[in-house]
Amino acid sequence: MATKKGNGKSITSLFENIEEKGFGDVGTEDLRTPRLSIVQALSPQRQKTSSDYNPNAEEGDLYYSGTNVIFNGDEGLLFLPAYYTKTLVEWGLREKGGGIKAVHPADSDLLNRCQRDGQGRLITPGGETQLTVTANHYGYALVDEAPQKCVINMTGSQLKHSRAWNTMIQGTKLKGVKGMFTPPAYSHWYRLTTQVESNDRGTWYSYSITQERMLKEDEKDLFSEAEEFSKFVAKGGMDQLSGQSKGSKPALEQSKKDWEDD
Repeated sequence: MATKKGNGKSITSLFENIEEKGFGDVGTEDLRTPRLSIVQALSPQRQKTSSDYNPNAEEGDLYYSGTNVIFNGDEGLLFLPAYYTKTLVEWGLREKGGGIKAVHPADSDLLNRCQRDGQGRLITPGGETQLTVTANHYGYALVDEAPQKCVINMTGSQLKHSRAWNTMIQGTKLKGVKGMFTPPAYSHWYRLTTQVESNDRGTWYSYSITQERMLKEDEKDLFSEAEEFSKFVAKGGMDQLSGQSKGSKPALEQSKKDWEDD
């Protein structure tokens, strides 16, 4: 493709040197947190009436909401974890209209006051909502060879894969000048693919995660960026991005099958 020129410079050079980029007053509250998720049978990506519909989406694929990109579930994609949090998400019961009602910290006593119904859902004391334990993995998905910030929300049957991933990350050891040590989570890329699971209630797709490789020498800038991103999340920066601090909807998607929350 031909490169446009202006004043003897490539157009990209002109873009690069502009300080005022036209973003104006855009702040964290004006941004959407991209998500990485698995396409299930009833996912919005497979529903023609949904704004997230993607004609290329098939069950078991991975979906990056930032640019509406689909990845083959067998091939997967690389993900660099930066920070992990766990939250309790309160949803309206689907038969009562659904929708996110609130996001609670992992140590909220509301969890202990819930009771399981016949579908295995954690019903809150008022009987109008259900509580879902949600593991949130923040990091970078490699999309078109470019690392993109996003979050992976794991609930229900996916929680065991979240725990296995955390165990894998913390079990990584490297040899340094002072002996063996555990490197930061963002020192290694992980490959995320999907696999079929089933029980007596149905069949669905879940994550399959393996450690791919350590960051290379030419990825030092990415390591530094991931370190800053990790600190940002640790200080609660993503609470503003997700709208948790203002009571609006965070970047989560309600499970389409309640029995996955077993």
